[in-house]
Amino acid sequence: MSPVALHHQGLQVSDIDRAGAFYVDALGGEWLARPVTFEGAGAEQAMGHDGVRMKLALIGFPGGGAVELFQLLEPALPDWARRPRDARLPHLGLQVDDVDATLARVEAAGGRRLWPAVDRWGRARVVYVADPDGNVVELLDHPPSDIAAALIRWFPEAAPR
Repeated sequence: MSPVALHHQGLQVSDIDRAGAFYVDALGGEWLARPVTFEGAGAEQAMGHDGVRMKLALIGFPGGGAVELFQLLEPALPDWARRPRDARLPHLGLQVDDVDATLARVEAAGGRRLWPAVDRWGRARVVYVADPDGNVVELLDHPPSDIAAALIRWFPEAAPR
């Protein structure tokens, strides 16, 4: 079996150009594919809804992985696309070098913090933020293995067998 890596997280946005600029400017991404309009059988298959039209784009991150941005276009919006996003799940977790500096860029670019202050998860500094569309992004400064180590320290039954 070949190794598996996180490829991308799909996010619904209301303005794909603004969202793309946010992920590039605030979070250090780079345009892998600029916005294009996607419609027809492929769009309908991807979204599971007849007549759906959308713009889509792909933003990559230096450490690997990407966000795929979807701006659904009128008139054929699926019901789920009309609902506001107000939960903290699902969310995108991004490892950054400096949580405080990234948080400042997020706020300057139109995002907002969801926690009053940066907190700790084991050795990691962490904070939840929202992009301008309300998609939740968790900023962490340590790798997943450190997060898992803290979880296992607090909950030994979480250890893999």
